[in-house]
Amino acid sequence: MKHLKSIIRSAVFLSILVSSLLAINQVLVPKYFLRNNSWPTTATYKTFYDMEKDSIDVLFLGSSVVVNAFIPQEIYNEYGIRSYNLGSEQQSIYLSYYWLKEALRFQKPKAVVLDLKYMWNIHPNDVINTVEPLARKCLDPMKWSSVKFEAVHNLCQLNESQSELSFYLTNLRFHSRWSEIQEYDFNDEMVKSYSLKGFGPMTAKGPDSYTTFEQKDKSVKTEFAPLMQDYLDRITELCKENDIRLILIDIPGNYMNDAVNNTHTDYAERNGIEYYNMCSTLYYNQIGAKLPEENAVGHNNIWGAIKTSRFIGKILRDEYGIGSVYDEQYEASREYYEQVLSSSNLVRITGQEEYLNALKNPNYAVFITAQGDAAAVYKREEVKNGLSDLGLECKYTDAPADAYAAVVIGGEVAEEETAAEKLTYAGAFRNRHSVYSIVSCGKLSSSTASIIIEGGQYCRKENGLNIAVYDLNTFKVIDKVTFRGDKLVR
Repeated sequence: MKHLKSIIRSAVFLSILVSSLLAINQVLVPKYFLRNNSWPTTATYKTFYDMEKDSIDVLFLGSSVVVNAFIPQEIYNEYGIRSYNLGSEQQSIYLSYYWLKEALRFQKPKAVVLDLKYMWNIHPNDVINTVEPLARKCLDPMKWSSVKFEAVHNLCQLNESQSELSFYLTNLRFHSRWSEIQEYDFNDEMVKSYSLKGFGPMTAKGPDSYTTFEQKDKSVKTEFAPLMQDYLDRITELCKENDIRLILIDIPGNYMNDAVNNTHTDYAERNGIEYYNMCSTLYYNQIGAKLPEENAVGHNNIWGAIKTSRFIGKILRDEYGIGSVYDEQYEASREYYEQVLSSSNLVRITGQEEYLNALKNPNYAVFITAQGDAAAVYKREEVKNGLSDLGLECKYTDAPADAYAAVVIGGEVAEEETAAEKLTYAGAFRNRHSVYSIVSCGKLSSSTASIIIEGGQYCRKENGLNIAVYDLNTFKVIDKVTFRGDKLVR
């Protein structure tokens, strides 16, 4: 009997130990969301596993330029085609192969679109053509199965400096993260709210111009990086085995010359697949993006990505016969996508009246503080009306040189105050997960202003009305401006 009790105690202890180690591993692995990264890899892969089985018709694979170029929601909205973007930062062909293999455990896509940027030795000192942190960023979110075991084992065979054990017990690799742990290391809310199916929105303008590729010499060729050649062959074979149409592409901004183009074209022709060199004048003109506002070069901004997504969607429909399907998973994420578009468009607004009108959004938290004499702003009828439309009483009109601060959370006024002296207050929002503090001194000699949200300073600290906008969907500050006179300044 005592022997049995000892066995039970040992089993319970081991069970608790294993559970604790698994929990620690999960907490310590770095996580990437729209809140903290332009390439939300953690959310991308976790939400992929939430998709209904066999509900995705097209998969996109490749590096960060793919993440920014193809918007599954836009493709669905425009063509009814169900796609998912499995790209990630510096995703080499090696990593693309294993994510395709993993995806086929859950989905039966009709087509796979693969960017060829990483067919060349972009990282010649890294055996799989990707730096170690970004290889882990791609592999750590993958579920454990024979696919991940194979990917990790082969990676460590190729690179003996890597430890297989550190992939199983990630606390060995990330033990120093204890001091960096954030809310999102424990809270799944940020994963559950992400509804862009792998797309990473950017808003930066592109270059003023782009020189498209024009073929001059059809004879010159080069050679692929050997390991990338091996894994491209594996992807090609895997697609053939599963009756998947493989589509090879080069995104505008990829390294391109005659030798590269000819090598890619030759590979596609030998394997009976299609290659679309979007760097070429023909295809770039079909994309129809207008630089610099609609950047479709390199890391696309969201407006360039809309054009690129419509371009590839039309090809998928017209050339590959991928039809429209009504899917509640994509219908349900329409609103989220529209909100992302609205938030992106906010940074392009240049007029005070239009800006205040755009802030009437239940998905925003708006923080306002005055620095110096903001009377020139307050006196403007457009500003008065715009602030009133946000629900603010605008009492500053009685003493325009006074300190003034206000906070509007989700369309509801949380704070508004005018004072003849320095004004300071603090509060919390998002069910007290996020905290803020705000300071205004008006025209006092010690004039200053501050808007601190989640520990970061988001006040431009210029004379006038300073505004910071927090997106409650993406959990981050998306814009900060100053109304100075009749100008909006960023």
